Order: sequence, then structure tokens, then C-alpha cells
Amino acid sequence: MTQTLVTPPEAGSYMVLYGVSWEMYEQLLTIFAENPTPRMTYYKGTLELMTPLPEHERYSWTLGRLITALSEELEMEICGLKSTTWRSQPKAVGKEADECFYIQNEPAIRGKLKINLAVDPPPDLAIEIDLTHSSVNQMDIYAELKVPEVWRWQQRKLSLYCLTETGYVESENSLAFGSFPVKELARFMQLDSEKGENARLREFRQWVRSQLQL
Repeated sequence: MTQTLVTPPEAGSYMVLYGVSWEMYEQLLTIFAENPTPRMTYYKGTLELMTPLPEHERYSWTLGRLITALSEELEMEICGLKSTTWRSQPKAVGKEADECFYIQNEPAIRGKLKINLAVDPPPDLAIEIDLTHSSVNQMDIYAELKVPEVWRWQQRKLSLYCLTETGYVESENSLAFGSFPVKELARFMQLDSEKGENARLREFRQWVRSQLQL
């Protein structure tokens, strides 16, 4: 069967292909290596191609900035790899996180430009911005990749999930940030036509410092 690659569909649309081999998936990753779209999710032969909405990208960028600022205020080392593609051929899964970070395992990958999950740990924290329907269970993929913690932004709510032997369970506390009330980051995710992004970030930093004084 002949397959023709065309220009990715408009933002917010997606395509699902079934019976896709691992070899074809890797070929597509190579073809689109320098192109931010489409985002590709692979799960045991099912390939989803999606072009994110501007709203999706804005929330992702904002939450990523908040996490970075929080780590700075807490004097924690962190390494962000944004939407890096994480994949495992033995598990037949592949996923581009919306944002991802090494925090607890940052020393293990410090200075590395190439990370191999066969020998290196997975990212400690992955971010999922859920604004549109997906045909693939994203959490199943993260579980196969052994990502310890996933934060999901959905319907203006931030939820934390930690990996257990039976899958992810929702948690009040973060593995990466301990008892710090990270769910409160949702307050600083809300769009504000009266306040710029940097102003909100300064306000967030002030809030973090006030929490540390409690």
C-alpha cells in the first residue's frame, strides 16, 4: 500500500491510524523531526496524529514557566525537555509530552543531549494539557514508560497523578515538590486580559515566597 504524506491538518484536528508498525512510526518521527506538528502518539500499533490548538500551547507554556519558577524559588535543580518524544520499542509505545522535567533524577542526565530510556531514567514529571478528545489513553502510555508523576490540566483544574504498581492514582501531593501546595498553581494558569504574562509570573513568585514563610 502506498502512503502519501500531506500537509498536517488545521490546529485542533487529529487523525488516527491503526495497524501501524513500529518501523513506520520511527520513519514518521524522522520525517517530522524538525517540525513541531503533527504531535504523534503511538500505542501498540495505533498512531494518533494531532495538531495542537493555540489555547493548548499557551496553557502548556504557562504551566512550564510556573514549574521552572517554582523550582528556582525552592532552590531545586531542574531540566526541562519540553515536548521531547519518549518511546520504548519493547513496550511498543511512544509519546510527546506537552512539557516534561527531570527533577529528582536531574543529576543523572545533567550535561546529556541524548537520553536513552534503556539505560537512563524517564522524566520525573510530565505535563498533559487535555483540551480535546484523544483516541489513545495517554496515562497508559506514561505508565508503560514508567514516568513517576503526571500533571493534567483539564477544565481549568490541575490534577496530580503518581505511578503505583497498579497504575496512576490521583494525589494531593507531588512526588517532585513534596508537601508544597502545587495544585494552587491553577490560580496562576487562568488567562487575564488585564495582566501580562510576566506580571503574573512575578505575582506567582511572590506567592511562593509567602508560602515558604508559613
